[in-house]
Amino acid sequence: MKKDHRLTRAKLETLTSAELLEIADEYGIDAPDDLNRQFIIGDLLELASELEEDEKVKETIALAEGEQQINVNTLPTSYNETKINVILRNPISLFVWWDLSEWTIKKIRSERSQLRLFVYFFESLDDEKPADAFDIQLTYADRENYVIIPGGKKIVRVDLVSESADKSEILAFSEKIVIPKGSPVMASKPGEKLAVSRIVEHSGVAELLRLHYNTYRQSFN
Repeated sequence: MKKDHRLTRAKLETLTSAELLEIADEYGIDAPDDLNRQFIIGDLLELASELEEDEKVKETIALAEGEQQINVNTLPTSYNETKINVILRNPISLFVWWDLSEWTIKKIRSERSQLRLFVYFFESLDDEKPADAFDIQLTYADRENYVIIPGGKKIVRVDLVSESADKSEILAFSEKIVIPKGSPVMASKPGEKLAVSRIVEHSGVAELLRLHYNTYRQSFN
């Protein structure tokens, strides 16, 4: 199978485990036969991203040499620190993005840890124990995620967690965020008939739910 630096998660998810192992071998990734396919996909996406960045750097250098210019406005893809940020986009969704230091990446890869976002909901800012929660599975290459907020929630906090066979570790966590009163329509599951006005129906909320479910695999229990 020919190397392709433009690998995507959607493309890799369609391949068999044997095909994933074949691609991993071509890239020089040491992947045991019994390794969870999600780890293999994460490693491939991360390596493909690094190779793509290397190609962009080479193109930039070549252009700079040809024009005797250097582009100093390019922002780095990582600041080499482990942290998480959360923005309330509107009363029904969050945008979460995070960064991992080189040390953290090496540690979780050596431990074969699985990365997850844990989304906790609280009744008040003073509560230590969450009233509800759910988690979202990640790959090593992921750095952002959109999170749909179920209806009726008041306060939210998001943790970035690594889980290995024998332990669970919080890598970073956000502050608690107060959620404005949201629409009960967000308690609906993808595919259900939404009891909403015609204006809201034409806003595309049903398609939003479907796309979010297909893209981020977030449960809507």
